Amino acid sequence: MRMHECKNTIPHTIVDLTSPGYQARVGNYYIGQTGELEFGQGYSAWGGLVNPVDSGVNLFFDIFTITNFSEQSYTAQIWMNAGPPKNSQISSTVTPSNQVIEPPPKPKVCVKYADGFKEPLRRGINIFDRIVPQNSTLVSDSHKGSIIIGQGGTISILLKSSSIQKVTGTIVLTWWEEKSCSYCPFILGRS
Repeated sequence: MRMHECKNTIPHTIVDLTSPGYQARVGNYYIGQTGELEFGQGYSAWGGLVNPVDSGVNLFFDIFTITNFSEQSYTAQIWMNAGPPKNSQISSTVTPSNQVIEPPPKPKVCVKYADGFKEPLRRGINIFDRIVPQNSTLVSDSHKGSIIIGQGGTISILLKSSSIQKVTGTIVLTWWEEKSCSYCPFILGRS
């Protein structure tokens, strides 16, 4: 039996929808930073992405960065779906990474933060911890959207120190958003 050879092939373009570069190009990739956080002396600090219940989007998490401005190292606990502390506030330091699009797109997800509190986080699960060395910046690997947070959920970082002195830091978070639906299969190239 002779195999049929296809002479009129059409080149295929493969687009990686999980690529932060692609998401930035379409105006869907965001960067947000907390204010400067003070904690230690028995107090904690918190920063995170909050996806409102009525946002209409899923949050695809990419990278976190924690900068430690102090002489003491401290612990960063990464949490999924923890409730924000009571004294949390919304950050105004949020921007799309694509600065060419006019008017700039606005995210549905918000960056919130809080410091100087003692109560434990409500709900959620602590998925892993990191040590943030003194006078340094800790940068996570890119999660490339593999952590997906639905409406009403959060991904956040709790900063804790056993220091008897105050310590300070900031948290930067990057993510993209896609319209949510109850079931959205996206197997490309299949009919």
